[in-house]
Amino acid sequence: MGASLLVVFVLPELLLRWFGPDTSAYRAIRFGGDANSERLFVKDRDLQWALRANARLPFLGVEVQTDAQGFRVAGDRELGSGDGCCVLCVGDSTTFGWGVAGDETFPARLEAALRRRQPERHWSVHNAGVPGYSSEQVRRAAARWIPRLQPEVVVVCVGNNDAWPARTSDRQALAPGLARSIVDVLSRSALLSWAAGSLRGSAAENPIYFADDAVPRVSEGEMVENLTAIIDLARRHDARVVVLGAPANLHFPPRNVDDEIQRNRALGDNIYAEIQRGRVDAARKLAAEALAGDPDSIYFQWLDAMITALAVDPARGRDELEAVFERHPYPDRARRSYRQRQGAVAAAAGIPFADVNELFLSGRSAEAARQLYLDWCHPTSEGHRLMAMRLLTWIAE
Repeated sequence: MGASLLVVFVLPELLLRWFGPDTSAYRAIRFGGDANSERLFVKDRDLQWALRANARLPFLGVEVQTDAQGFRVAGDRELGSGDGCCVLCVGDSTTFGWGVAGDETFPARLEAALRRRQPERHWSVHNAGVPGYSSEQVRRAAARWIPRLQPEVVVVCVGNNDAWPARTSDRQALAPGLARSIVDVLSRSALLSWAAGSLRGSAAENPIYFADDAVPRVSEGEMVENLTAIIDLARRHDARVVVLGAPANLHFPPRNVDDEIQRNRALGDNIYAEIQRGRVDAARKLAAEALAGDPDSIYFQWLDAMITALAVDPARGRDELEAVFERHPYPDRARRSYRQRQGAVAAAAGIPFADVNELFLSGRSAEAARQLYLDWCHPTSEGHRLMAMRLLTWIAE
């Protein structure tokens, strides 16, 4: 029996660990459609996925480098001394710095600004942001890193992934239990992980699930509980907390109605062309005709609101766009009501809060504000600079 076990399991297990494919890679989601996501993201039993430690590779058109803890760092980062002041930034792809260079993310910019202003305090800012994270995952990441790092300040920026549709909520998917414990134990075997991947082939189980029986990854009530738990944990470790409301570029069409957008590409192009010509009434007519045929279409509602935002009244257009995303069952960015709940949690706790969208909009035209977004909910380098400067005013007191 021992010889059989050695031949059937132990030897293949060792061979796969030494010479086999990487079974630690997280392949259920190809983040940003980038093939290198399989080299950057790894499975994590407590968080579903995480960034690979000590990685250095191109991702989304920029170089991404991580340290031994799996935190994103700038290539030329100089760590502060062990007795310095630590800031921990937890969040999703905004904190990570989707599509921007490592030294342009708001955590990196904040670290540079703090060191210039208070060099004697040896500031270090850790970027623990991970693309795709919901507030449930961020809460769990905070529970991992706050006790270890004992930060002086914790910055939380999360929200754009909570309302995405899933087969089960993140809380249920990550809940402890016998079935999950068995899966966790079995997944530690290179042989069994390889066999499961081979049988499944390319049909990796993506947690994002568009169907009539889908549920939000995180409900609004669970988001409040997650944010409250992070604040409470930070305070138990004598850390100050700052909350940033999730950036949400409403001037970018909803990602999860892609089929509808593709079918009506010509309509969208024609409406934008009419706006560029200054023919607002003609653009309105095109949108009205489309809505008459399908008044429930989120995309047609978005087009109509965009006309107001770009060519009539930016403030009123912003309100109309916010209303469109409030009606969307699974928006791919944080609704205004969601961000308002974040602000209410922060106010009740007596901690600073800034809605990044208001920061970007202040004193700017709709077009100028739109230039501060790289993608549907990701800031450009300049957007990250504005976020870092706002944080600096709160932290360097």
